[in-house]
Amino acid sequence: MREMNRALLLDMIRREATVTRADLARRSSLTKPTVSVIVDGLIADGLVREVGFSISPSKKGRRSRLLELNDSAAAFIGIHFGVRHTAIAVADARRNIRAMKVAGSLRGQPERAIETLRPLVRDTLREAKLPRTRLAGIGVAVAGLVDHASGTCVLAPNLQWYDVPIREMLAREFRVPAAVRNVMHAGAIAEGRLGAAQGVRSFAWVYVGSGIGAAIVVDGRVYYGKHGYSGELGHCTVMDNGRVCGCGRTGCLETVASGTAIEAAARASMRSPDGARASRSTRELDAHAVAVAARAGDDEARRILSRAGDYLGMGISYLLNLLNPEMVVLGGRVIQAGESLLEPVRSSVGRHAMRAEGIPILASTVEGDVMLHGAVLLAMEGDQVDDAVAGDSSWSVRAIPADAAGVAV
Repeated sequence: MREMNRALLLDMIRREATVTRADLARRSSLTKPTVSVIVDGLIADGLVREVGFSISPSKKGRRSRLLELNDSAAAFIGIHFGVRHTAIAVADARRNIRAMKVAGSLRGQPERAIETLRPLVRDTLREAKLPRTRLAGIGVAVAGLVDHASGTCVLAPNLQWYDVPIREMLAREFRVPAAVRNVMHAGAIAEGRLGAAQGVRSFAWVYVGSGIGAAIVVDGRVYYGKHGYSGELGHCTVMDNGRVCGCGRTGCLETVASGTAIEAAARASMRSPDGARASRSTRELDAHAVAVAARAGDDEARRILSRAGDYLGMGISYLLNLLNPEMVVLGGRVIQAGESLLEPVRSSVGRHAMRAEGIPILASTVEGDVMLHGAVLLAMEGDQVDDAVAGDSSWSVRAIPADAAGVAV
């Protein structure tokens, strides 16, 4: 109970610029002596500091000492193990992200990937001006199937990771608590706290990247399923006799609506009828470039996204028919195409879902790497983050730079 009260008061102080002991006692319903003892302990531990006096309504009234959170009292690290890149962010005790670094991902070498974190963490902490001794927690979002109870990455085919005990390895390496989630679940946590789904108790979060995944939030909590493998929307069949998917089946949603599929369609459209390459170079072409071109009015880019959006809407209609969520939020760099993708998605949902009326389908509003934001939240709150996915955003998390948006997919 003492630790719970301490955590409660610390969170209340974190949420305010400054606050007095009397304010804390009134808002927490704890006695003033209890509050004073806890606050004195927080000050002794360097987590909280006194910063002057409040303004008394009466000149004769006794002024109260103001308290504020010591931003530098703790450091939290979020890690996003993406297919192509690994991103690291360091946040302070007030949940402000102070520094971020990106490195290439190591496929088939999970042990080496953990080892390479050591210098990255050191350099990122130094840039954030937070000492290693202040590190209090690590959160991880990994592009694979995760048993969140044990923190094990059971399968990450694109990373070639199999049965990797990430939580155990990080706890041994850095000697702090670690929490691990699938990237989709981490993204949904961030969206519910920071993005378009703030305050929404039931929503589906769909990410369009190299593949397609989803996360389901029911009554404010992420639904993980029996082993934590829920959300594999990309491997639902949407067409007969389609292309072979990475999972070994044919006609999966990923084969026609993922970033990889969009890129393939764009490259194919740039070939002349005889199979020779068009004059325009395709070397730098990717799904994000198609999205940018569509926003600029390119007809071929819009056609490609319209077809992908039609199939994506078909997949989303499965979610609506099964779950009837309050909202659907789409994430991923492809979503930057805006209405060029969203409109065909909504139109397709209208044709395929039974009761789609009144269910908004929106683009994510979390800036930068949404999975990395989710990892930071995991670092700070651990498994308790699941108790309030649809929380408020009265605290601040500084946005990850826009030029790093979606880099670790």
